[in-house]
Amino acid sequence: MSLHVDVSIRILIFLCTLLFLKECHAQNCLNDKYRPQLHYSPAKNWLNDPNGLVYLAGEYHMFYQYYPDGTVWGPMHWGHAITSDLVHWEELPIALYPNALGDIFSGSAVVDFKNTSGLQTGGDPPLILIFTQASGNTQLQSIAVSNDRGRSFGFYAGNPVLQNTDKTINDFRDPKVFYMNDKWIMSLAVKNKIQMFSSNNLKNWTKLGEFGAVPLQGAHGGVWECPDLLSFTLDGLKLWVLLVSINPGGPNNGSATQYFIGTFDGRQFRKTGIYQNLWMDWGPDNYAGVTFSNEPKNRKLLIAWMNNWDYGQVLPTVAWRGQMTLPRVLDLQRIDGKPRLLSTPAVEVESLRNLAQFYETTRPLWIRSRHDFTNDLQFNNSLLEVDGVFDTQLTINDPSATFSICFYNGLAEEVCVGYNFGTNNLFFDRSNSGDTSFYGNFGQISYANRETRNKILQLKLYLDTSAIEIFADGGYTTMTGLFFPTQLLTGVRVKFSSGIAVNQLKILSMTIRGLKSIYNC
Repeated sequence: MSLHVDVSIRILIFLCTLLFLKECHAQNCLNDKYRPQLHYSPAKNWLNDPNGLVYLAGEYHMFYQYYPDGTVWGPMHWGHAITSDLVHWEELPIALYPNALGDIFSGSAVVDFKNTSGLQTGGDPPLILIFTQASGNTQLQSIAVSNDRGRSFGFYAGNPVLQNTDKTINDFRDPKVFYMNDKWIMSLAVKNKIQMFSSNNLKNWTKLGEFGAVPLQGAHGGVWECPDLLSFTLDGLKLWVLLVSINPGGPNNGSATQYFIGTFDGRQFRKTGIYQNLWMDWGPDNYAGVTFSNEPKNRKLLIAWMNNWDYGQVLPTVAWRGQMTLPRVLDLQRIDGKPRLLSTPAVEVESLRNLAQFYETTRPLWIRSRHDFTNDLQFNNSLLEVDGVFDTQLTINDPSATFSICFYNGLAEEVCVGYNFGTNNLFFDRSNSGDTSFYGNFGQISYANRETRNKILQLKLYLDTSAIEIFADGGYTTMTGLFFPTQLLTGVRVKFSSGIAVNQLKILSMTIRGLKSIYNC
């Protein structure tokens, strides 16, 4: 009888715990005013750069810069989350804590299938984390190993595996490692350049070439960070793209990620062509993006930090601060004859579509000033996927003409994504989006150079409670931005302005879908 009572009590405690966790989880994801419902954010405290993106045994691992004792940047740890479908994430215990060598800054992860490191202890290949450790002005590279599918990690006893020999430079960080021609290749951010290293075993590294400083390449408004070197095939030729995050110095102030197109011979990256600075994302809130290692579909699958160092530590959230972008697939294609990096949402994101919430225009629409789609939708949702196709050819040319898709609430707060006919630029306007008081320039309008002059403009937008991701012309031009409305934005309208009365905006098609939260609440 006593055993039966003991079991009953345990079951009751277990059920009560589940109920408590469910209530806490629901509170975290629904009652938190700005908690994103499409994008990953930690349950509490500070998050910044994604680290160690890797696929292993049916799971995508995302590590990230994390401070567990507050909602501002502090001594860095590696937070950890996993997913099997790239949209629903499970937050795991912290993977790496600071130790005697320093805090745990950014880095990458690889699966050591050939056990080149000699650190395998079981039947499965080890998961190796490669990361920067920082103590004062000293930055060096260390590794850690997991032999239980990424559930626990141990520091390598021989750390550090790479030290900075140039004492005039403090910035020596963010290793991104991949396997090529029976060697591990590391790209490393070193102040205003990227240095390349190689290793046979992930423990002993030899310097190869470097790029960025001599001759000076790209934007240098701030320190270079978080490199990623990727290979593509274009027109039958192998080309390489080097991602480099920069802070500050982005096209709309603060943080951003630039990219270079070129060749890599196993030692030296060389940029090809003469072109202006190229930006992976023109919005104010996309930084430190890196791709997954060992991606099972061989995609260049990227996630970035959705924030900006200008104001990242003062965002008006409470228990948590920081979120990630949706997963994006990168490709290198030509547009108007120019090779350009293409970013598109991973197909897995489509699983969030609410099939009962769907609207589509049945014929082209002509708009003189505005059209409100809100009543047409027959559903109310602040999580939206919008696809619009627009004709940018006016009856009479008007360089001052603009149109925008705006999401709004009952307080006249709005976030707008628009196009300027005269400059062929896209813009993101959050000047009247709600709370912008926490940082003086937060409400400024951001602009992006459109990569094509095709008269047909395609826009795909993903709207979350406090963020938007913008993909133009199939992803050749992208923008990412945060906003903090007083109430959720559920209204949708298109506005058009021209100084010439005869002009109208032609919407060729508009599709609006409601999306489901990534949380089960």
